[in-house]
Amino acid sequence: MIDVSWMTGGKQGTGIDSAASLFSKTLVRNGYNVYGYREYFSNIKGMHSFFTVRISDKEINSQSSKVDLAVFPDKESVFGERNEHGEVIHDGHVKDIKPGGTLVVDKSVDVNQIGRHDIKVIQVDFDQIINNVAKKIDAKASDVMIAKNTAIVTISAYLFGIDAETLKEVLNREFSNKGENIIRMNISTVDETNERLKTLSPAVLTKLSPIKDEKKLLLEGYEASAIGKAIGGCKMQVYYPITPASDESVFLESHPELGIRVIQPESELAVIGMVTGASIAGVRASTSTSGPGFALMTETISYAGMTETPIVVIDHQRGAPATGLPTRTEQADLEFAVHQGHGDFDRIVLAPGDLEEAMEITADAFNYAEMFQLPVIVLNEKSISQVYKSVKKSYIDDLKASYRIDRGKLTDKAGYEGDFKRFKFTEDGISPRLIPGKSDHVMWIAGDEHDEYGHPYEEPSNRIKMMEKRNSKGKLILNSLDRSKKFNLYGSPEKAELLIVSWGSPKGAILDTLDERSAFLQIKLIEPLDEEIGRIIRSAKRAVCIEENIGGQLRQHIASKTGIKIENQILKYNGRIMDKDEVKDAIDRVLKGEKRVILNGY
Repeated sequence: MIDVSWMTGGKQGTGIDSAASLFSKTLVRNGYNVYGYREYFSNIKGMHSFFTVRISDKEINSQSSKVDLAVFPDKESVFGERNEHGEVIHDGHVKDIKPGGTLVVDKSVDVNQIGRHDIKVIQVDFDQIINNVAKKIDAKASDVMIAKNTAIVTISAYLFGIDAETLKEVLNREFSNKGENIIRMNISTVDETNERLKTLSPAVLTKLSPIKDEKKLLLEGYEASAIGKAIGGCKMQVYYPITPASDESVFLESHPELGIRVIQPESELAVIGMVTGASIAGVRASTSTSGPGFALMTETISYAGMTETPIVVIDHQRGAPATGLPTRTEQADLEFAVHQGHGDFDRIVLAPGDLEEAMEITADAFNYAEMFQLPVIVLNEKSISQVYKSVKKSYIDDLKASYRIDRGKLTDKAGYEGDFKRFKFTEDGISPRLIPGKSDHVMWIAGDEHDEYGHPYEEPSNRIKMMEKRNSKGKLILNSLDRSKKFNLYGSPEKAELLIVSWGSPKGAILDTLDERSAFLQIKLIEPLDEEIGRIIRSAKRAVCIEENIGGQLRQHIASKTGIKIENQILKYNGRIMDKDEVKDAIDRVLKGEKRVILNGY
């Protein structure tokens, strides 16, 4: 089995992220599974960012804590940086290389300062490569400097035994719309870098020869969420810029063939108002935001709850509270999503654990919103929305072919003369919906308490019936959804030494470390919470809850719904993604008796 990891880094704003993308696309082109992730500061330019990519010929779901190969064109990536106060910004990546691994650095680096005798160090003169390419294509060296990223990819491909022609094919496709000069510059950089490497004669680390496998696409998480919206019949995306959610809307805006109109108004308040208005008008509409924007939408989400308006909100969670860590990850919005808004009203809260689930759950959210006439909140995360992952093309094709739009009780005709009862009391608690203008009936929708017609009405008995109507949908939701839509269960809780309970992005690291000692309960439908989850936890010998927040919010939620307080916790709240190695170590520590394990991996 092939399972290797790679890293590169550099200053933000120098295009270093393109190196990770190009390298990942080259690997997918060769048939490999890829899992990549980027870490970056919340400034626009100048600070340090780095990218890790894990590569395998088998399915992978997470990243490793150590890498086999690191390629850095700058000193800061190697040794780290301090700010003007002497505080550590980052402490360099020499420590992140496995024993026996390889580090490629610029010629200007003093290798005696590296201090690792258990790794191989290769020095490459990046500036000389750039200067030679500039001469070949008759350009200024400063204009060619961006091609250092192509040199990084070329070095990496060489050391992993990847054919240069494969890399050139990827470059030609990647820059096909940039013009002949850009393509020529990058192809010349590949040739020049390979010539330099031949003089150094470094040994190939692991030969990643092309393998025959099912066709894959390299997707970033926000693209998966956007594709899910297109499959789910969304026709209108309204957003206000915020990291990391904006990527999804920018992607939709640049792909009009997906059929979704993208609008950017003046604020998050306007965003959620437009989404709600579009839904009342019969359009499947949505927004994508992050914690601060999600908080500003609270009042209108309450309005949607009162008026039983189907809306879909994707919350790409990031470090909180307040502005928090804008470019880091966290799972701290669960309790807020479950209880968001003044007053009591039912809503659905969903949590995908990977890119495939981000597609499927997002598509399903539109059906659920209309079937049950309520707000649906999808808790995505930065550690999903900005992951690079290879996804089987057949998965997307199958999801698109099998998906059926269900608009619930939406109708063009009321079926009777007279005023239309938009909030009619029915046996299942779901009232008929009309699209305004599709019939001669008038429809009233008010944020006040109302009667069946929608007229403001404060009579006590009516208030009781309406409150019970809006807050009785949970049972219908749970009875209507298949078990696979509510949770995944891996292994046998009764037989395992430990039942792992989690939600969202930790899924990948858990699956990659799961063995015969453990079973895994992944909760996808957070609210309403299925009663069977309580029975599963009670059947386990011992349970641990794994989350990326300080309060153990899923643990609290389960306790409030079932009365079960899971005894053990594994938590991470430093803003960084969970990797498989630290999760494995944490599970071992819990099995040895530790009750609360805090992770601090970078």
